[in-house]
Amino acid sequence: MPTIGSSSLNESLGRFSDILTPDERQEIQGLQDRPLPIGIRINPLKSAPQDAIEVLAGRYGWQIEPLPYCQNGWLIRNFEVSPSMTIEHRMGQYYLQDPASMVPVSLFDIDHSHPLILDMAASPGGKTTHLIDRTLDQGFILGNDSSQGRISALRAVLSNWGGINQAILNFPGENFGNWYPETFDLVLLDAPCSMENLRPTPDQPMRQTTMDERLRLQERQINLLCSGFQALKTGGQLVYATCSLAPEEDEAVINAAINRFPGAIKVEKVRDRVEFDTKGLTSFQGTSFHPSLSRSLRLWPHLTGFSGFFCSLMTKTQSISTIYKAPPKRDFSRTNLVQLKTDQRKLLGQQMLNQFGLDLELIYDRIDVIPYQRFEQYFLIPKKYLQYFPTLPFEYIGMPLGAWHDDVFEPSHTFISRFGSHFNQGTITLQNRTIQQWIAGRDIRYPNTHLSPQGQYLLVKDESGRNLGLGKLLPKRLRNLLPRHLI
Repeated sequence: MPTIGSSSLNESLGRFSDILTPDERQEIQGLQDRPLPIGIRINPLKSAPQDAIEVLAGRYGWQIEPLPYCQNGWLIRNFEVSPSMTIEHRMGQYYLQDPASMVPVSLFDIDHSHPLILDMAASPGGKTTHLIDRTLDQGFILGNDSSQGRISALRAVLSNWGGINQAILNFPGENFGNWYPETFDLVLLDAPCSMENLRPTPDQPMRQTTMDERLRLQERQINLLCSGFQALKTGGQLVYATCSLAPEEDEAVINAAINRFPGAIKVEKVRDRVEFDTKGLTSFQGTSFHPSLSRSLRLWPHLTGFSGFFCSLMTKTQSISTIYKAPPKRDFSRTNLVQLKTDQRKLLGQQMLNQFGLDLELIYDRIDVIPYQRFEQYFLIPKKYLQYFPTLPFEYIGMPLGAWHDDVFEPSHTFISRFGSHFNQGTITLQNRTIQQWIAGRDIRYPNTHLSPQGQYLLVKDESGRNLGLGKLLPKRLRNLLPRHLI
């Protein structure tokens, strides 16, 4: 696809000549050669965000600025070490995200800590991790994407983030309204779009779009949005978002849903939450939209300094008529996951207590999960999946807990990365001179430790307490168990 040159950008901006003044269009043109600010969101599952950002900024020479609309979000204005190059990033201790794309999930009013959430088009997973943050992993998220090719990226992001209360699905999002009417407390639809954002990002370069493409996308977006409203509980909230500023994909889509479900959709007022002087359109090129769409957020690049974005928070005010269709089913036994028996559960719990001083039963209760086994591997499976969706086929669920090797239990990297900060024994601290060697994936010869090497698994830390994953203490060396994709 051809990239947009200055003439094509002028043509794209020309569509908004009745909305943007010549000076505003000139401002947007002037932004094209400037680097976009870097957005970072700290993972609250692994550290206290305020403490973590201050440590990171000091360690890597970052000049930071808080994002007022995102609780754990910051801008990095300048840096000595790139935020994409740190071990903390690879360990899932923060997520790099366009600041504009942190807005949608920030809009939800989460008034209880255990909501059922549907993320209808979840890949690559940034907003899904944000949903996990907003509930501190105590809700339950169905993270769906209709593209099989995007599932692996979604799985990698969620696994690295350390969430447990989620399942990844691969279905057309248009089906959820018929499959699960009036089921979810929150629905996020970050809709597939043309990406006409008027400012390129590294992951989303600008390209030419046509009216035919926008209208084809609009048809699918309307069907997805209507499905989302059908799946939403009465009184629940839905956020619709795109990284496109094309009104055909934004206000026109919501307007169609309002017309399809008269009296059932309330567009909420949210401008005071983001501190941007921007509002949605009530008309475009001779087409009128519902007046309440002015409450939506149209994040123009010249107003925010970010890439262009659109989002709207809506409440479902009454039930919507739905033709129920049975969702696909798979007998849970076909997953080969078997719940641990009482004696197995006690043995595992005692082993983790002896190895790391960690009480697994407290984790099961706090996160609302159950330990399961598939052959030699152990997993944490969300209770809410078993309660609400026990036969719904999934691509990935919960979290791998680890595996037995002879009489010793090896926790998974995902589990260590999430819960290592709770270990009060079974740790080893590397000297500063060996840190880069470890981060590069090499073993440490003759580690400095008072422990007797017995092939035990240890949480590896540095002198500042950073979680550096799992190691195995052998005679003469500490074996590096960092996953290869993190090195």
